[in-house]
Amino acid sequence: MSKALLEQRKRQPSFIKKPDIKEKHSVPFWQSSFFWLILLPAVLYAKIIFFDFTALDDQFFVVDHASFNENIGNIFHVFNQGLFVPKNDIYYRPVLLVDLILEYQLFGIKPWGYHLLSMLFHIISTCLLLVFLKKINIPEVTACILSLVFSVHPVLTQTVAWIPGRNDLILMILFLSTLIIIIKYFQAPSIYLLFGQFITFFLALLTKETAVIIPLISFLVIHFVLSVRISKMMPIFLSWVIAVFIWYVLRATSEPAYQGMLFQEMILSGIARTPAILQYLGKIFFPFNLSAVPQFEEITLIWGLIAIALLIMLVIVSKSYKKPLVIIGMMWYLLFLLPVLIIPKNLNDQVYEHRLYLPFVGILLVLSQTLLFSEKWKKKNMIITSAAILSVLITISFIRLDCYHDRQIFWDTAVTDSPKSAFAKLNQGIQSKDTLLREKYIKQAYAIDPNEMLVNFWMGINEERKSRIDSAVYYYKKELAWSNFPDLYFNLSRCLFELNMLDSAAWYLSKGINLDPSRKSAINVLADVYFKLAESSYSRAQYDSAVYYLTQVTIVDPKNEQANHNLAMVYFQTNRRENAMQMIEHMRLIGLPVSQDLLNLAK
Repeated sequence: MSKALLEQRKRQPSFIKKPDIKEKHSVPFWQSSFFWLILLPAVLYAKIIFFDFTALDDQFFVVDHASFNENIGNIFHVFNQGLFVPKNDIYYRPVLLVDLILEYQLFGIKPWGYHLLSMLFHIISTCLLLVFLKKINIPEVTACILSLVFSVHPVLTQTVAWIPGRNDLILMILFLSTLIIIIKYFQAPSIYLLFGQFITFFLALLTKETAVIIPLISFLVIHFVLSVRISKMMPIFLSWVIAVFIWYVLRATSEPAYQGMLFQEMILSGIARTPAILQYLGKIFFPFNLSAVPQFEEITLIWGLIAIALLIMLVIVSKSYKKPLVIIGMMWYLLFLLPVLIIPKNLNDQVYEHRLYLPFVGILLVLSQTLLFSEKWKKKNMIITSAAILSVLITISFIRLDCYHDRQIFWDTAVTDSPKSAFAKLNQGIQSKDTLLREKYIKQAYAIDPNEMLVNFWMGINEERKSRIDSAVYYYKKELAWSNFPDLYFNLSRCLFELNMLDSAAWYLSKGINLDPSRKSAINVLADVYFKLAESSYSRAQYDSAVYYLTQVTIVDPKNEQANHNLAMVYFQTNRRENAMQMIEHMRLIGLPVSQDLLNLAK
């Protein structure tokens, strides 16, 4: 063999294998890995089809936004708006909004359809995981066992049973698809594959901000595991840069909220929350300390410490600490958990388990390189041991799923899991059908943490219901320090209107309308408030103020006949004839009738 040919073979990526000249015998589908990857999660998660909403964001996205979701044309609008509110939202996730619009066309506000698709997405994600593991040369039996563990593990039940967990399911599908397409690209370069991975990565960016980590993880896998030279990856790098740039421009059009966390604050927040990495690891190895709404301060570190000790010992005994997949697996786990560490405490203080969906794969990669999956094991023994472990995991998951059955069960479970959580106690109260019990739970939540987001809002609702308007205003204004959503401004405006503080009522009402311009009733109320202010100013001979407020009415409600008429009349009465004539002409242009009184004055 020539020296040049030997050198060429050395440069060839390790994953490109010679075609197998032996004829492969096909096996029945029921004996294939994919059969079990479809069957087990389908049987486990089948009952979620009969579950209701939990009222943790799912009702907000499906029921409260029904009027938005039913208009399929809104698909074109979601790319320039935030996730929760159109503007000033830190989250930009249009793919989730598109998904919800499309599903609404099929299921309306019936939860069964959304749960069914969550289960199907999880099965697709699991099958793609198997394909990916095999693509990076992990043996079929090992890849199948790891994928099965992923498909039924209790810590991932929240991602599948909770409808907004859909975001992580979609991100996983797009991420694994990107990796698989890139691997295929280097096996047989094609412009179609290059474009395909660009599309899946770009969609991943539009699914969740965490996707910015995908290029780094992909590079590590392709270069260090599959031995592809950096020079050959330039087209891929360029496509990633283009995708990130387009995503950044689109996100900027949504006018995202600026979170004023400085780099130093992010570092301090990350250090303070570092134990969350151990908490999550403990839930992977010992999945019996799960929580519906996990509070960082309430989760014990004992199981996490035991888990990290076992993992380190396993890697050392296996002598696999230098293997690329071990290092990449740990980086995979840590990098995808990074947002959990630096997210502002006032924005989200919970360490939800659905965030472990992607990082979980990193730990599976590490385990694949240990003696747990050594070739010294007899295949039969490995399968029997794995079957026993899977049986335990399935049993725990099957029982755990029941806490997502409906909103009352969910929040009762959340309070049991996290008794010191003001957030859980507050929502337990909100979901209670008993008015007295609801008020009691809300007050208990306030006692636990008076600065918990939304607790002051609900305290204000309690006070307003009892006609203690001054007290309601106090709580609503206190909530403004943490929250910025339309109903807060609308409620505060309503209270101020009752207290006859019309200027302040108008200001807060206009703020609410700016956040949610679709509230037609609020627009009408604002026009009425401005009209009353105009009448009050006119009665006190404060004509400039009357002109100002009448002008505001015409801005809010341009075709308000009375406001346009009165404004023209005030102009005449204050000797501003030119303004009055312009007003009359404007009324004619927009199709409003001009009264005989105005026509007489105009002569």
